[in-house]
Amino acid sequence: MNVPQKICLVSNTAWSFTRFRLDVLRALVNRGYDVLLLAPEDEHVDQLRAVGVRFRGVTKLSGKGMNPLQDLLLYRELRRIYRHERPRVVIHYTIKPNIYGTLAAHALDIPVISVITGLGYTFIAGGLIAKIAAKLYQIALKRADRVWFLNRDDLAFFIRYRLVAVEKTKCIPGEGVNVTDMFNPELVKQKADDSAGFTFLFIGRLLYDKGIREFVAAARQIRQRYTGVNFQILGYLNVDNPAAVSETELASWLRDGAVTYLGSVTDVRPHIAIADCVVLPSYREGMSTTLQESAAMAKPLIASNIAGCKELVDDGITGFLCQVKDVRSVVQCMERLLKLTPQQRDEMGIQGRRKMVREFSVDRIIDRYFEELEAFVFSK
Repeated sequence: MNVPQKICLVSNTAWSFTRFRLDVLRALVNRGYDVLLLAPEDEHVDQLRAVGVRFRGVTKLSGKGMNPLQDLLLYRELRRIYRHERPRVVIHYTIKPNIYGTLAAHALDIPVISVITGLGYTFIAGGLIAKIAAKLYQIALKRADRVWFLNRDDLAFFIRYRLVAVEKTKCIPGEGVNVTDMFNPELVKQKADDSAGFTFLFIGRLLYDKGIREFVAAARQIRQRYTGVNFQILGYLNVDNPAAVSETELASWLRDGAVTYLGSVTDVRPHIAIADCVVLPSYREGMSTTLQESAAMAKPLIASNIAGCKELVDDGITGFLCQVKDVRSVVQCMERLLKLTPQQRDEMGIQGRRKMVREFSVDRIIDRYFEELEAFVFSK
């Protein structure tokens, strides 16, 4: 009897597996792999186990701060789990698993694929912490067998600063979007109420570096110039991140009536379906899942002209690109969209969906996983 090959995947939240990689996990399980997930335990674990994976909680993994003692304990915890489980390969996501998990797996001669999902708050903030993180990445990635990037700008950054050897790298088109069974406008027939006006929708964690402050400021200006335009925010509040929006600031935005907060939901599709445009003026992305899902739902996009967003928008064809941290630019893009005819906006959405199907379907990502696992790892 053949024993299934064991694959271990590690991230800083269980939530991220359900949000970004559920289709990949199902595919791995269906292919017959023994799939083990490691992350801090949260309310999403049952959903993951229902897919057929095993889950082990990691107690020392925190997404914030660099505490040397805490990080040493994380390294020891991961090494202990790897020694017990002996996976054939470990795939790490996010900064701390990529650093300390890679070091732990390498110490046990276990192959590693590191996935750089984005540079995140640490690199956006800059300063000493960014320099330390870069050095730690450089040390750890020397010990990784493969390093995947979700966009070419991040790949170029790591190569430019000699954080990774170019021959180890591969660029994949994001985490992928399920354009057939999930983010398909034919499956979500919820129709917008025309009397409600035009709706711009922001979807994402309530973080300043997602551009939410620029979205709110643009909303105030547009509402002064136009009637019947609505601005909605959908996403998690009080996330464990130094750039998180406070409850106090959110309350102040709601008091002046510029935006409406929809809270967080498990299924964003009905909200995308009744929106007219999805807006993400982010400062930095790996490859925005929100924009991929919204384009797959045939919605025009407004997004920053930055890594992880610009790849998803053909400017003037599937949406508009704005300048980062530039409220005036966001307002200009919104006005350009408002001045289009309904038929022109519909055509933008159609072109956006075609782009997602052609370039960013999750089936393409799943194929990349299988190619790498079967041709690189299991042939060794």
